Amino acid sequence: MLVLKPTIENVSNQLDFSWRIQRYDCCDAQFDWHYHFEYEIVLYRHLNGKLFAGDYMGEITHNNLFVFGPKLPHTAIHQAKPDNPNNSTYILWFSQQWINQLVNQFPELNNLKSLLSRSTQGLQFDELTAERVFQLVQAHQTFTPAMEFSRLIEVLVTLSEAKQVKRLNAYSLPKIEDNPKELTLVRKISDYIELNFRNHIQVIDLCNEVHVSESTIYRLFERHFVCSFSNHVKEFRIGKACELLINGNTSIAVIADLVGFTNLSNFNRQFKQCKQITPKQFRLLFA
Repeated sequence: MLVLKPTIENVSNQLDFSWRIQRYDCCDAQFDWHYHFEYEIVLYRHLNGKLFAGDYMGEITHNNLFVFGPKLPHTAIHQAKPDNPNNSTYILWFSQQWINQLVNQFPELNNLKSLLSRSTQGLQFDELTAERVFQLVQAHQTFTPAMEFSRLIEVLVTLSEAKQVKRLNAYSLPKIEDNPKELTLVRKISDYIELNFRNHIQVIDLCNEVHVSESTIYRLFERHFVCSFSNHVKEFRIGKACELLINGNTSIAVIADLVGFTNLSNFNRQFKQCKQITPKQFRLLFA
């Protein structure tokens, strides 16, 4: 039996995880299609490659700086520049709970709310901002915990005040809201779709699962997913298909069936509509 590889990356095994800064000395690498529940800031130094985030596909070059919001699936393929000892990737992770508490406690950080909201679509920053971030984190291994924390705050403020910011996706994944009850419903809906996407899911199924009316389901999708229920399910299935195309040699016909498409032609058509290339062309990007 073919089984989908896990898509959730555990950034930390700590239940009270707040934040972490990490540098990786890079060589040629390819990563699984994954997502996590934390925010991620990633800075590529002296690397070439390709980045995939949601529906976005683009090039990785030196001093590329990105921010990914929670649950935005992403992956990268990159190569180190020859004869350059400075090939590296800097990654900063921080949890939703930690950043929400920080912003609520310090009104001076209110500008971060816009950055966090927009990050659900994936963001790319200009080279000048990337260089400023690099200067803040390049020697983080030598910092005390207090200094490392201070630099992380500086990085977040720098990003929130950047003028040249590119959104990677037109659509948005569920936003992080202050309404705990509504956020719980959104998470239950997301979990249900993740467990049942191979099947024919209807709105009434979600109503029965989370015990709300159809009008509430439609409102939640409009507000948090910024797309219709049917479009979200389609995009989710295509994302799962991308994961299989990247991580193995399963035939495209079998992948179509595994992710809930009963018709191969329809799968190919919907995939190209979402990704602007065919499943075969997408797989060749990782060959």
